[in-house]
Amino acid sequence: MSLEQPERHFWEAAAVIWTAVVFSMAITPFHNVELITESLSDKLLHTSAFLVGSIVWAGTLERNAGPWRSVGLAISVCLVLGGVIEALQSQTATRQAEAGDLVADAVGVVVGALLWGMRVWLRERRASSHPEPSVGSLL
Repeated sequence: MSLEQPERHFWEAAAVIWTAVVFSMAITPFHNVELITESLSDKLLHTSAFLVGSIVWAGTLERNAGPWRSVGLAISVCLVLGGVIEALQSQTATRQAEAGDLVADAVGVVVGALLWGMRVWLRERRASSHPEPSVGSLL
């Protein structure tokens, strides 16, 4: 098992857990939703949740898709999930779809993608300023 295996499994587990938690919280009928949203803004919760989602999905997809492509794919995955959640909520008796929720999701996704992109950029910049020695340079 290589050193990157535990990190890869971390990101995969985080993405699965995040998706399951967000999906179940969005679809499950809560009778006390007001208790949650009284102390925190509903839109702030959406933004925060999808910020985290875009980061964990970018981390999951990076190994197979590459560092920059994973950002675009993570944005797509999270926006599709947000849209599916709103569509499903419109079909339930206990929840309602709101365009504002989808906008808050998108804001979180973009902020998370920007943070992940900064991480990738800094990592690449560090690698280019400290290149690995080649065999020819050692002779």
